[in-house]
Amino acid sequence: MKILIGGVPFGRNNVGDEAILECVVAILRKTFVDAVLTVSTDDGAETARKLKVNTVELFGFEPPYSHARMVQVIQEHDVFVWAGATGLSDYPEIPLEMLRLAQVAGRKTIVWNVGMNDELNPAKYRVLPGKKRVLLSLLSRLTLGCWDGVALVEKHRVRRAKTAIASTLAAADLVVVRDPESREQVLQSGTRAEVVVGADSALLLSPTPVMGLNLPSEFSQVLSFGGAKVGICVSAQRKIANLDKLVAYCDGVVENDTRRIVFIPMNPITDAGLMDGLRRKMKWSDRAAVLTGRYEPAEILAITSQMDLIISSRLHLIILASIVHIPFIGVSRGSKVDNFLRPYGLKSVGNVEQCDFDRLRLETERLLAGKAAFAAQSREVREVLLERLNQATLRLKEVLS
Repeated sequence: MKILIGGVPFGRNNVGDEAILECVVAILRKTFVDAVLTVSTDDGAETARKLKVNTVELFGFEPPYSHARMVQVIQEHDVFVWAGATGLSDYPEIPLEMLRLAQVAGRKTIVWNVGMNDELNPAKYRVLPGKKRVLLSLLSRLTLGCWDGVALVEKHRVRRAKTAIASTLAAADLVVVRDPESREQVLQSGTRAEVVVGADSALLLSPTPVMGLNLPSEFSQVLSFGGAKVGICVSAQRKIANLDKLVAYCDGVVENDTRRIVFIPMNPITDAGLMDGLRRKMKWSDRAAVLTGRYEPAEILAITSQMDLIISSRLHLIILASIVHIPFIGVSRGSKVDNFLRPYGLKSVGNVEQCDFDRLRLETERLLAGKAAFAAQSREVREVLLERLNQATLRLKEVLS
């Protein structure tokens, strides 16, 4: 059986996506021992070396790729697996096209633990500032507000996207989403598909030994600090609106010299650059360090395991923290963060547009003081998530057998 894994921008410097890929490959390899696995990625040579899979170019994402080549590759495989992330709301048109091509060719199609926010990607489905929005707003004013052109265009875009989601998923052989909230959003699209609730594949990741990591000396010094360490990740994709307040928060954490700030990028290029700028603005910048360079997901997990608290606007650093039962605080960047926090009885401290820094300070102290209680609860939640993932894997085996 030849299985093509794609529909996610693999090989694009996103630790979360690479963690998903590594674990999906492990699931498929364990479940279908003799299957031939191929990954659509922008980092083919390294992915092939690391995961021992075949690779093809990254289909669906910029820069331009050969559509004819994508069709050919899909037809050369028996199964297409759209493998994770939040693509049902972030970029649904890309994997949906790949699913449709596979379905037309008579191939099996699997949607595997994909998430869906309660809002489609604003960058794609809202009318952003520009000539079109100006024109639509002008026409609305001419009708004295009786015709809201911007709202109508946005509703049309969303309706068209959800219609495509509904019809394509209805033709899939198996649809698994990563949480109940994503299932609710998929069902609201009007699909007739049976939607199974699984869990994020990255939950299966195991850490590498910390002692074996080749870390920058400055970072190692902060990592070996004897007091509490607070790990922070701020996404450069959608920045926290008031970064000066975040800098003030960081200085407050380390002011009495009993704690350290550890900036952990989930994108080694964009996130690292942003967080290095934050560190430089800190009054106590020598009490913080930024992880620089490229690291495997298991290495990031090992570093995460050394923290006493994680604060992140990127979902997958929170997921990594949950694996090793480190307390975490989420800053919402779409409902995916809130969805993951909910089973732990947690709420995000606002979103990237309006982060509540007073709540962030209170949650920091509460969770640092209650690490043992959090770990006990985290183990219980993890058992539930892993059982959902196990049941989804059994369904996958049934469908492809």
